[in-house]
Amino acid sequence: MSLESIMPIATRFLLPALALMPGHAQVATAALTEAEAVARALARPEWQAITQLPALQSEGVVKEAKTWLAPGVEWSRERFTGLQSGKREDTLLLTQGVDVSGRWMARREAAIQRQEAGKAESTVRTAQVASQAREAFFEVVAGRERTKRMDRALARLGKVREQVDRLHAAGEMSGLDHGRIGREMEILKGRQAQESVALVRAEARLAAMVGSSLTDLQGTLLPPAPEPLDQLLSRQQAGPSSSMTKALEGAAQADAKAARRWMPDLQLGVGVKRWQENGLSGNGSVLSLGVALPMPSRVQGNRIKAEAEARAAAAQAKLQREQEESELRSLWQEATQLRASAERLSQATVDPAKVEAALDAAFDAGEMDLLARLDGARSLLDAELASLEQAHRARLSCIALDRLIGKVNP
Repeated sequence: MSLESIMPIATRFLLPALALMPGHAQVATAALTEAEAVARALARPEWQAITQLPALQSEGVVKEAKTWLAPGVEWSRERFTGLQSGKREDTLLLTQGVDVSGRWMARREAAIQRQEAGKAESTVRTAQVASQAREAFFEVVAGRERTKRMDRALARLGKVREQVDRLHAAGEMSGLDHGRIGREMEILKGRQAQESVALVRAEARLAAMVGSSLTDLQGTLLPPAPEPLDQLLSRQQAGPSSSMTKALEGAAQADAKAARRWMPDLQLGVGVKRWQENGLSGNGSVLSLGVALPMPSRVQGNRIKAEAEARAAAAQAKLQREQEESELRSLWQEATQLRASAERLSQATVDPAKVEAALDAAFDAGEMDLLARLDGARSLLDAELASLEQAHRARLSCIALDRLIGKVNP
């Protein structure tokens, strides 16, 4: 059977099977969205280990703090000399500390508050990783758009150079103008090279964030309008950063309460005693009660230190709330104004093809010289790049807003 006769049969049976199989080629060519970039970054075990560290650390502290005072076992042997030579006593004692002051409960409360702070800090770290992934994503989107604009501008300038070459060959243009168009081409190629290098770096950063190679990206630089300021302020007050500062303040207050409990732990003991003397032996029971004498200077020093830390924690929480609220207001104003400006720039930017056609017609008709033609090309490119830059800055401001309120999913 020839190859030509086998191919229709293979195509008939293999194509339906391939359609039912997971499409690796489709996955490889699927466009990467902003949400998928964030999901890939947060799914990496490396980022999860970093973001979940505070929560796991505080969980271990809570488990330790919830454990009751550890019991102890004591064994002692006494031998007598002199008149009672040969007498021996063995004592086995089980001891247990008792928190009569409530200090253990206060420390347990402080540990629970720190666990809440650890959970909130992990959420804050997660939002930071998500914002880094989003910033890296739109850096690539902006870089690719700038590169496209540079390529189109270079192609347009190449057509102008062809016209100048023809005019110069026909003796209708001076060598000075002919050299000027060459320098303009080299300058534009240099800018294109800079944009290409910056794009390579941006793509490498994004690939390192998501842990995989990049294909096509699907995203728009111009962000949606920010939420109303009142809603953002309410979300910030209930967000992870605010919860973390409140929990740390509560933990410091609980530590100060524990330091004010000056009574030491009571040590209770119960056990058995066995004695031997001149061939006789016997058993008995033992009860013990112990307490460490409090040192006033040490108690006072611990109290002063803990109360100072509690005051500092309260002040830190208040300052952080005020700073974050002020930063949120300024970021909201920045994002709103930048987005409005980017939208106006986008609407004011005329279709490059129409502008280029009008410039070519004026140049061919002799209505403008080469300098004016080059100025028009530069002005067109600068307008396109300015519109992209303004939209990119507006997007970064919106990402910073989301990070401030602890938003993870875009």
